[in-house]
Amino acid sequence: MDKFCTNCGTKRLGDAKFCIECGHRFDAGKEHTKITTLKNDEEITFNMFCKPKKLRVFSTGDNKFDEDGDYKEDGFDLSKEEIELLNWFIENIKIEDYADEIIDHCNYEYSQIGDGDETVTDLEDELDIYAIAINITEVWKSKDGYVYPEISFYGDCKYDPEHGICIGFRDKKFLGIAGQDWTL
Repeated sequence: MDKFCTNCGTKRLGDAKFCIECGHRFDAGKEHTKITTLKNDEEITFNMFCKPKKLRVFSTGDNKFDEDGDYKEDGFDLSKEEIELLNWFIENIKIEDYADEIIDHCNYEYSQIGDGDETVTDLEDELDIYAIAINITEVWKSKDGYVYPEISFYGDCKYDPEHGICIGFRDKKFLGIAGQDWTL
């Protein structure tokens, strides 16, 4: 697999120490190996709270349907657009950057049942993120204006084991946090 500069995206040539386009220093092990092909439901390794974790990647958008509108067979290829979005996500999103928003969301949900007071140190115990959902679709906004994420962390959380958690992004920006059905 080819390796690319995390600063400008230029392909790394051999064992070069610096990017030929922007001069960015390649730090061993820190440059992202771009994904060029991936099947629906395959796993990738993603840094979760600064630790590598296997996450399943799945499509919830238009690509999961064939030309007749039926669900595709298991293991279909992710589209080029889905792969590009996934590579952007891997290169730019760190879940720990959204720790305050996640804790605020968890505490709000707990307050609805009389509990709460979670802190950032509780976050790894509170969440079990096990997938990345990619939702590239023509219909991305409901009639009442509700916007759906393009890509999201998807998993379980202690405050709502029935509905789980979805930490969503759209247009390469943080969109918000909701239950798993937000992206389905």
